[in-house]
Amino acid sequence: MLLNLSEKNPVRLLTDLREGISSCAGSLRIELLGPGSLLNDTALMLFHELRGRSSTLRVHMHSHTCLFDGAILLWLAADTRTMRPDAWVQVTEIPETPPAGRRSRHGASDYAASIVAEEECPADTDLRSIIDHLDEWLPVHEVAGLRLFPKDLSELGILHDDIENKALAGYFKATAQIE
Repeated sequence: MLLNLSEKNPVRLLTDLREGISSCAGSLRIELLGPGSLLNDTALMLFHELRGRSSTLRVHMHSHTCLFDGAILLWLAADTRTMRPDAWVQVTEIPETPPAGRRSRHGASDYAASIVAEEECPADTDLRSIIDHLDEWLPVHEVAGLRLFPKDLSELGILHDDIENKALAGYFKATAQIE
């Protein structure tokens, strides 16, 4: 299934993703195309749709493009992932937390706590949610503002590298034949 990130209509993106999920029984391969960015709210919507799929459906996500913020989150929601060899991902700088005095009483450090609307634009609020989810896979506070290439992502254990796995398998096969 192809998911075109240049499509800015969230209804179309959600429909495409739902059709892909419902048309596959055991496994689904999603290929990301277009500019590697999504509106933050759209990214969160697609992420939750993908995470809410049947536990029997295995998803592999391949990115043909470099990815930013919410598009990274969508890519990470797959069970396995690959990307173009010269592609990269980048988490933007983390927005400053609104002043504690203006936040609700429900918890100053909780992203889900209420924020006085004039203190932060909606995109930054959604970016905080994305960053909170990204923390499951990436050390966000260490990598924010950096571009991570396939080698970096492999070292973090989040990139499924078929080429490297095949090379290792070939090496072990050759070693077994020598003995």
